[in-house]
Amino acid sequence: MQLNIYSISHPIIQLLSNTTTIKNNNNILSSCHYKNLGLLLMYEILRKYIKIQKVYIKSLYSIKELKLINYDEQYLVLTNISNNYEMISGIKTLIPNIDIININYINITNEQKPIEKITKFSTKTQIFILEEQLQNINVISIIKYLILTYNIPINHINIACIKSEQKILKQLGNAYPEVKVYTTQILYTK
Repeated sequence: MQLNIYSISHPIIQLLSNTTTIKNNNNILSSCHYKNLGLLLMYEILRKYIKIQKVYIKSLYSIKELKLINYDEQYLVLTNISNNYEMISGIKTLIPNIDIININYINITNEQKPIEKITKFSTKTQIFILEEQLQNINVISIIKYLILTYNIPINHINIACIKSEQKILKQLGNAYPEVKVYTTQILYTK
């Protein structure tokens, strides 16, 4: 079975992702690019998942229509906060019912819990593993941990990254072909 890879082709996201491949000595500008890129990347991905409810308020002479987020839907972003802080700093402003949970990749090899306790999982929860670059197999270990520890269905787990290496995508496709991967660039190495 094939891995579901979605290439984010929005022009602004493509321009910002190009600037991340070029080494920049200006840390403030680089931080700003990652912040905008993380926000726009999650915006593009979440457009598919967000459900809006219409609420009508009837007053004496008119009816007002409000559009609200469906709070039955829950979104979890799993990321290494120390590595991806710039990317996630604006995500909480995008949607209030997004929770950001830290992943500790060091604990994967130490047989400790790599993820803080997930307490809010339901059948309407979508999980997004957010990385700047998908470059090692730690993400496969995280998916395995989520499935075995929390009994999370594989179709509720998604990966979002700016860049992804083709060899890791191939390994991920062999292990978990049902996972959806959202990326702006696929890097081919020899």
